[in-house]
Order: sequence, then C-alpha cells, then structure tokens
Amino acid sequence: MDELFATTLHHALSARDPRYDGRFYYGVTTTGIYCRPICPARPKPEHLRFFKSKAEAERAGFRPCLRCRPDLSPSCSQWQGTAAVVARALAIMERDGADSESLTVLAERLGISDRHLRRLFREHLGASPMEVAISRRLHLARQLLTQTSLSITDIALASGFNSLRRFNDAFTGTYRRTPSDFRKSAPQDPARHETITLHLPYLPPYDWDTMLRYFARHEVFGTDTVEDGSYLRQIASAQGPSLLKVRNRPEKACLEVSLTLSSFSQLRGAVAAIRGAFDLDHNPLLLAPLSSEGTVSAAPALADGIRIPGAFNPLESAVGVILGQLVSTAQGRRNLQKLVERFGTPLPAPLHPRLTHQFPSAEVLAREDLSVLGFTKVRAAAINELARAVLEDRLTLSRSCDLTATRKALAQIRGIGPWTVEMIALRCLGDTDAFPATDLVLARALAASPLSADELRPWRGYLALALWKRQTSSEATDQAAPAIGPERSLT
Repeated sequence: MDELFATTLHHALSARDPRYDGRFYYGVTTTGIYCRPICPARPKPEHLRFFKSKAEAERAGFRPCLRCRPDLSPSCSQWQGTAAVVARALAIMERDGADSESLTVLAERLGISDRHLRRLFREHLGASPMEVAISRRLHLARQLLTQTSLSITDIALASGFNSLRRFNDAFTGTYRRTPSDFRKSAPQDPARHETITLHLPYLPPYDWDTMLRYFARHEVFGTDTVEDGSYLRQIASAQGPSLLKVRNRPEKACLEVSLTLSSFSQLRGAVAAIRGAFDLDHNPLLLAPLSSEGTVSAAPALADGIRIPGAFNPLESAVGVILGQLVSTAQGRRNLQKLVERFGTPLPAPLHPRLTHQFPSAEVLAREDLSVLGFTKVRAAAINELARAVLEDRLTLSRSCDLTATRKALAQIRGIGPWTVEMIALRCLGDTDAFPATDLVLARALAASPLSADELRPWRGYLALALWKRQTSSEATDQAAPAIGPERSLT
C-alpha cells in the first residue's frame, strides 16, 4: 500500500471520520479482528493493517468485529475509471442474484475477459469475485442466524449456498465457529414473528418521513401502499406472492423489514431490492460539507439525511415516470391505476386487502394498445417501445446497467425526453448524479441560488430531492404539485 495513502488512512482512523465509513477497513494483528474506521476501539498503529474491502480482510484471515459490525457499514458508491466496472459487477452479483454464475458468464455480461475481471477485483477490492460473493453470503447468513428462528439448513439455502456442508465450511473458516455455536453466543433479537423479520442498518441521519411521503405520492394501485408509518408491497413471483413491510427504527438506526415469503430463494433478492429502494448504502455524511457551506437553499434537507427512493420493479417505475409527464402527481397515480386495473393481473389470494394486483408484464405492455385508456398516442407508443426494448435486451433497467448506454437507449425512444431520462436514471438506475434540470421546481430554485448544480457532482440527485422536499412541504394539497417541467418530446 502506498505510504502516503496509508498515512491518510491513519489520519482518518485517528479522527474516527464517519465520511470514510465503508471506504476502507483495518485489521488488528494482535486480535485477528477487522473493523470499520468508526470503531471505538483504539489499537496501536504498529498493529494495524488496512484493507480495501471486507472480503480482502476476511481473505487475510481476519474476522468481523462484534462492536462496530463491519458487515453493517455503508458502501462506497462513487467509482471512477476501471472501478466503475467493478461497481457494475458488484451490482449484478448483489441485485441480479448472479454471484452463482461462472466468472466467464459474469465477465461476458460486462464485456470484458474473465482474466481482466479478476485483475480488477484484486486491484480495487483485494479479493477475487468468488471471495467477495462468499463474503456477502456469509454476512446475510449472520443476520439470519441472529434475527430469525430459521433452521440452519434454510439459512444456508436462503443466503445462497448450494449445500449445508459448503455453508458450514465457509462460515467456520471465516468466523472460527460453527453456525450453531455462533447462534448460541450472539445476542438474539427478542422479537420473533411467524414471518421473517430483519433489521437492515443505515448510517444516520435518515429522512424517513420524506422517503415515505415520496412513496405515498407515487403509490401504484394494487402493488404498494403506505399505511401507519410503514411501506407495504406485494411481490409476485413464480413461487407465489410475497409480502414485505418496512418501517423505521430510528433508535436502532435501521429499517425493520417483515417478510412473508413463498420461498426462501426469494430472500436474497428481496433484501437487495429493499436496500436499493431505500438507499441504505448511502453515507449521508459525505454531503455534510455541502450543507455546511450554506449556499444552497436546500442545504438543511441535505444535512437531515435525505435519500433517493429507488425502484422495486424498474419497469413499473419507468412506466410511472412516463405516465407522470406533464400532469400532477395525483393524475399520474390515476393513470397508473387505470393501467393496472385494465392490464394487470389480479391476485387470487392477496396477502393484504389493498395489495391486489400484479403490475402488467413487459410482454403485455409491449403488445397492448394503451391509448384505449385515454393516454396520448405518443405516450402509449413510448411505453410500448420501452417494453419491447426491455424484452429484446436492447435496454437494461437495472442498477447494474451501463449508465451511458442505457441513457442513450432511453433517449432514442420517441416520447422520452431529457426529464424522463433523468428521472428513470434517478429511480431505476441508481444514478446519484441524475438531475432533471428541465423540471420547473428545480429550475426556479436554482435560478434563485448563486450555486450551480454542477458544483454538487456527483450528488445532484440528492440536491433534486432536497429541492422537491422544500417545495412539497409548502404545498397545501397534493393536487397543487407541479410534478414536472417541460418534456419537449411530448409537445
């Protein structure tokens, strides 16, 4: 490790600077434990080793600290250069459930050779793709062992291991104890339910109220809802419907997630989707310097931990963005309701009285004439073409996509203009720098500010949410919301 870089890490560690949380880890040679930069432990400098990732620390024989819980640290999401390839690979492994694929298949999806992919992982994470994948599976298994009463066999399958023997070998090799011994010694969550309940941590502050208001304003009929301070969603799959309920536990700095699953094989995908939809990997302290400058009218909202609402179903959210063009938020919801009622799939046995439908599939959206619902021909055709592009793999709506290629593909669809591209990038693609500059609210706010939005790269998405928060908090009714700015492609 470069000496100057190591000196910088020593300074960050001495200051317990939370902005570095998730950017590096350190191991203590005398204990064999690795920690986050914010750990209250204060080891001697001569006993330290620094690592680029949790997987690298575990590969070197260190086990996670039980005080700072490095498996709970946020992820560093701002990658540049070749590290962007690693970021996409991690997103594919985490959110698309592809960590069980061969390295060759993963490399082909990224457009590089498997040898080059291994080199990039070693360079940026200090571990191989398989070592990173196993590390992630084990961290989920730790949560399930301490927070659920699932059998160890079920936990092995739910966390991504194909056999109990491999799970036991990997767990024992990393944590120096068997899964059953770990469950006995770890503190147990006293609240046990018939459904699986997990606590997904975040780095505070977290503006839960704004997040919940956003989901409520953009509710999709029959698919999700906000009720009693919680977010509920029914997820349909080949195994059957599943229900998730998310509420905030600020005293524990986590989201409490209750899952009723048709199959444990859905668990990893559901957890990854929740982390993305609620922006749990973001470190809000990275925005603290922007807020302290006081030059942005939305600075207080940035300091309060505002997050970007993501998409559980990217196609659903993208269609919602298109149907929300040039209308109020309330009218956008009504448009979505008409679409779901006409072309969605009613669920024979809903798990919640308000969650009654499955959103129309890409196949249905690609073939049906949506203008019968009163949509403009351009808007209906845009949804048809978007669905066809997804079916034909000409367009990937995913956090693991190539942002440049996906933006270009979206912009080529007639009826999708700059505002729509940016909104889809913000919600569906996880682009923290997406900024719909043509939005009227944002344009007016920035016109009155001495600061250029470009000065806030790569965090302009959070600025957009903060400005919208200030606007919506002053509105008397939802119908008064100026939902969007000019979308030239529809005029």
